[in-house]
Amino acid sequence: MRKTSRIIIFSLILGLIFSIIGFAETNEINIIKIGLQYTAADNNTVKPLVVIKGNTAFELGELVNDQYVPLVQLPHITQFSFDKDNGYHAVVGPYATYEEANAVMGQVTGGFVVKSDNYYVYSISSSQSEAQSEATRLTGSGYSVVLGTPNANLVVVKNGTVLIGFDSSVGEYIMTPLGSELKDSYSYFDNVSYRGGFGAKRVNTNDITLINYVMMDEYLYGVVPREMDKNWPVEALKAQAIVARNFAVVNINKFSHYGFNLDNTTNSQVYGGYKWEGPLSNQAVDETSGLTLKHETTLVNAFYHSNSGGFTENSENVFSAPLPYIKGVYDPFSIGAPNDTWTLEYSKSFIENRLKELGYDIGSLKNFYVSEYTDQNRVYKAIFIGTTDHAILSKQDIRKAFGYNEVKSTLLKVVPDNSLVVTDGKEFIDKSPTTLTVISGDGTVSTISSDVYVSDGDETSKIPNVATKYVINGKGWGHGLGMSQWGAKNMAEQGFEFEQILTFYYTDTHIE
Repeated sequence: MRKTSRIIIFSLILGLIFSIIGFAETNEINIIKIGLQYTAADNNTVKPLVVIKGNTAFELGELVNDQYVPLVQLPHITQFSFDKDNGYHAVVGPYATYEEANAVMGQVTGGFVVKSDNYYVYSISSSQSEAQSEATRLTGSGYSVVLGTPNANLVVVKNGTVLIGFDSSVGEYIMTPLGSELKDSYSYFDNVSYRGGFGAKRVNTNDITLINYVMMDEYLYGVVPREMDKNWPVEALKAQAIVARNFAVVNINKFSHYGFNLDNTTNSQVYGGYKWEGPLSNQAVDETSGLTLKHETTLVNAFYHSNSGGFTENSENVFSAPLPYIKGVYDPFSIGAPNDTWTLEYSKSFIENRLKELGYDIGSLKNFYVSEYTDQNRVYKAIFIGTTDHAILSKQDIRKAFGYNEVKSTLLKVVPDNSLVVTDGKEFIDKSPTTLTVISGDGTVSTISSDVYVSDGDETSKIPNVATKYVINGKGWGHGLGMSQWGAKNMAEQGFEFEQILTFYYTDTHIE
């Protein structure tokens, strides 16, 4: 049952899809693919050249059935870049091994080896006619040659000159530190160190998409300290590690149309790579390795947020689908933590202009109030009444409209500067004059449409009919679903273990 009264809504840009059946088990995911640089499928904006640096030499490998398979050692390469190749080539081959292709590379003008279904040697040619001439020459020397037309999926590895190439539509090719097999090593992109290796794709013939291929737990090494302070109590960090693992598995196909699983931003989970790791956060990942949170046999879509403000929320009151394990609870552990209370003040004109920017032209704002609350006292529906129209913003729409870092949560109250305190004999309530009705001497009931005058017996004060500003008193930060991170910290400091923390915030769940 929802309560009726006042204001405002939603949280972090999680962009999450509710799908509560058929999730993969974590032991099925060995290597996760994180997009570090990409462009939308309909955007051909050119990205900066991708340069990768290492402390050791590199090798080219391939991801096959979620396992890394080394292919070619490149012992003299400690720095390289991924680049596109859209040219014509004389293509010699196929060859079963890199060594066979490499043996004839010197016979081909500017030759370099390309891994596709097999190994091939490509010429470097400045035009179609030059490539054709090279193909004719090589055919006359007894080689099997075809004219290679521009391939929108061809990626080349360069360091001044082309070192090797691969067809990104054929396989998942990875440049990784020599002999590491993606584990316990790191290299650098944009001066940030990352574990695992790097691959590149050209999705929809687009610019270079850079992907970090990394073991699941080593990915979490770089997530947990970005989503929670790495020096917090280890039991809180363990809880964070498990919900981060759950999130990764549940959302494993979120960016599959770009050729990777998740990105490194708040669109997924913030992932900072090796440089952000800490001893305690790594320990938390190690000591919970492979563990997940489940409701019955279903893997939990483990939403989390910064601070609940004292109450978490039901999933259907923030997004759309009811989830049996995301239910609102009273959360005393978040009270007293940072952002457990906050205040905003908006002028009447600011609200009018902001609504107009969003396509709501309601004229001059007459009133703004929350018309419906959830059982946890979060905004379910807010109404903006104007002289020509009105606007209704539901659930997350208010936070989205005014900014997630401004309206930090929907656990809030709106107080106009013309509010009156009235009573029905049972409770005292703040009311705007435009929401009050009066009864005249003849019994006529009407809504107040003019200024109100109130008196304490000594003085009379004028209360304007229309507010000039609105104060928003809020609690907490985030959408309020699932685990409160500040609450988890306080629980850990009080001696609760990670399983107790998780089962407090996620209803009827258990660890497996």
